[in-house]
Amino acid sequence: MIRPRPDPARREAWALVRRATARVVVAVTVLVTAYYLVPAQEAGTDLPWFFVSLGVFAGVVAIQVPIIVRSDFPVIRAVEALALAIPVFLLIFARGYLSASLGDPDAFSQQLDRTDALYFTVSTFVTVGFGDIVAHSEAMRIAVTVQMILDLVVLGAVVRIFASAAKRGLSARDERPDPAA
Repeated sequence: MIRPRPDPARREAWALVRRATARVVVAVTVLVTAYYLVPAQEAGTDLPWFFVSLGVFAGVVAIQVPIIVRSDFPVIRAVEALALAIPVFLLIFARGYLSASLGDPDAFSQQLDRTDALYFTVSTFVTVGFGDIVAHSEAMRIAVTVQMILDLVVLGAVVRIFASAAKRGLSARDERPDPAA
């Protein structure tokens, strides 16, 4: 039986998927390692870092849009951008909760270590928490409320922005002249 030769564009796309997956795995590994290794500070001194980090996150999301649109494989690029954006977003909040807990041990139902802060952040992101760790102080309740609202923004708006950019990229790619012709 004669097998048809694989489409070069399809092979290129799968190679891109493998490279994108490797980049995401390496980047998330580096980010999580840094989260565990970089010393945390109390909330008062870490608060400016928190807001700067959220601003940088928003800037990076905005920068991704034209990159996705110009990509030869915009859907793959959009998925990669989202796969990097979500862990960054979660680590920003985990670091904020860790710092808050260091500054005020009564801010939560228990003092948070790095793993507890990350667990609390992720459980708040994917649900509304499990109730084992609870924000006790008013400031932390406000912070968690802000995270929940921003979770909806990330899940709704950022996904939609990246999907729209991928769609525009596909349209732009289809309109480009074929270099082989």
